[in-house]
Amino acid sequence: MLQKPKFRRIASVLTGVTVAAASVALSQLPASASGKSGGGAALPPIPANAGDFALPYDKIPAGAKKASSGPETPGTKSRLFESPSSKTRIVGGTTVSAADFPSVVGVRSYYIADDENGDPGWWIGTCTGTVLSPTRVLTAGHCTVDLPYGYIEVIAGRNSLDNDGVGTVAEVSNTWLHPGYNYQQQLDNSGVPPKNDVSVLDLKTALPSQYTPTTLVAQGAQEQAGTDATIVGYGITEDPASDAGTLRAADIKVHADSECASQYSVYGNIYDATSMLCAGDLKTATEPAQDTCHGDSGGPIFTGTPAARVQIGVTSWGDDPCGTKFGVYADLDNYTDAIKAQVDNIAPNNLDWTGDGHSDLIIRDPYDGSLQIGSGAGTIVGTPSQSYDAGFNGFWHLGEGINWNAYTKLFRVNNWNGDGNPAIFGRDSGGRLWQYKGDGAGGFVSTTPTQVGSGWNTYTDIMVTNNWNGDGRPNLMGRTSNGTLVIYNSNGAGGWSNPKGTVIGSGWNSFNTVLTPGSWLGDGHQSLIGRNAKGELWLYNSNGAGGWVNPKGQKLGTGWNGLPTFMSPGDFNGDNLVDLVGVKADGTLFLYATNGKGAWLSGKGKLLGYNWDYYNALF
Repeated sequence: MLQKPKFRRIASVLTGVTVAAASVALSQLPASASGKSGGGAALPPIPANAGDFALPYDKIPAGAKKASSGPETPGTKSRLFESPSSKTRIVGGTTVSAADFPSVVGVRSYYIADDENGDPGWWIGTCTGTVLSPTRVLTAGHCTVDLPYGYIEVIAGRNSLDNDGVGTVAEVSNTWLHPGYNYQQQLDNSGVPPKNDVSVLDLKTALPSQYTPTTLVAQGAQEQAGTDATIVGYGITEDPASDAGTLRAADIKVHADSECASQYSVYGNIYDATSMLCAGDLKTATEPAQDTCHGDSGGPIFTGTPAARVQIGVTSWGDDPCGTKFGVYADLDNYTDAIKAQVDNIAPNNLDWTGDGHSDLIIRDPYDGSLQIGSGAGTIVGTPSQSYDAGFNGFWHLGEGINWNAYTKLFRVNNWNGDGNPAIFGRDSGGRLWQYKGDGAGGFVSTTPTQVGSGWNTYTDIMVTNNWNGDGRPNLMGRTSNGTLVIYNSNGAGGWSNPKGTVIGSGWNSFNTVLTPGSWLGDGHQSLIGRNAKGELWLYNSNGAGGWVNPKGQKLGTGWNGLPTFMSPGDFNGDNLVDLVGVKADGTLFLYATNGKGAWLSGKGKLLGYNWDYYNALF
């Protein structure tokens, strides 16, 4: 038997530095809000091998609590904003109304960690963010990476994140992490704080227009020492505490880089004036300290009047306990252009099973027919070895008790039922097509499948596209042995708009593999990539209305016949651009990243892991 790959979660080993959402001395995960998750459904079941990869109890951030219910049902409630709450003085600031800060949102994450008895369970975390557009939210990079089997949701319009009767809840479909985020350095060197600590979340559904976009400082602008500023976030009031989840604000001063570097000289030269700014007011004989703390990460520091606020930074890190030294923020005048580019970017279709905005790879074990999911960490760090694969934070069992070997073809479809969630489709030996609905948070709505078709053994291959016809709905494509290509379109509610299919091409039997990478050229139109026996790749572009721009194809490259398994997971490395992954004949797994416009970043690829030829399905 071939050797199975082994995965380990990429755990932080930092000591001595605190990020505002989580103690980096403990982990790179955000600290918890309250134990109540705000009216969610039942928590998903814990994978049987969760103990192998759950966050250890002694690594859980201070103030974290177990989740008592699952994520909230997405959608907008009867009221967009919560009524103003009474103002209580806390850490030099006050509780505030979300209506006064309509660009500020909560970012909640769910992840698996061990309790004090070593039993894995669901825990809940809090960060803060700001609205960039109805479908984009800015937050801190460390809020979005390496969540063990993670799920993220954005909550707008609430003074308290637990008040599930108001506001809007949105799920995350994709994430962009700044390419210079120094996660590897943090893993390798204790005491190194986050750098380039910014991330953009793509939302599955648009926020109402009342949650207005923040105004970012101009690229290259310089803040002056002594400038008045306002910090806003859902963090705790003191360290340690467990009262995250209430929106608070405080007025503080921006400080000179030289003063900030002096503040942190005890750690060595870890304050980077080119990418960071610091602000805050220290405790005096008559005034308390004013500072951001756990749960505020990703939130804004504003300058200007309430009518003309400008966001100059993203809450990132500071000393522990909070308020003993100035807080440190990602200096947005270095990142505004890159962040604005993400607002306009047409995001790839991520194969995200758990709901954290990162693509996951699902594989089938030929020995027992089980499915296992390599949960994406949201960034690629480290060099893979025989003991773990780079870019994954866990290797979890999925759909236990089901004999997945009963299916001759397995694939994933996003939003087939109009619920925004993924589903696993399987074709059995009789040609019947079955659907297992995902809940969008790493589990299934039911492990009992529903039949959605028959006669699918006509096709030698089945592919999945999204929005082929420009209607926003997914499609299935069947390829016959004689090369006929037939498309079947979703009706947006779990059925078919053309149950007999529509022929859209011929001659496709010249390809041994047909890839469906989504919008390969970044124009929003779907593409197909065929690989022939000579190892040539040929690109065919949709016109966005069910037809072809180039029906004869365009050659992309040669030498691609060394990958028996080849597919696109959407974005795997965190840059929010389409990628391809392939398993070579020797079992090595490689990532092939692109610039999102049809060109390779490196045709040589990046090694992710070993022994992937053990599995008889990868999707």
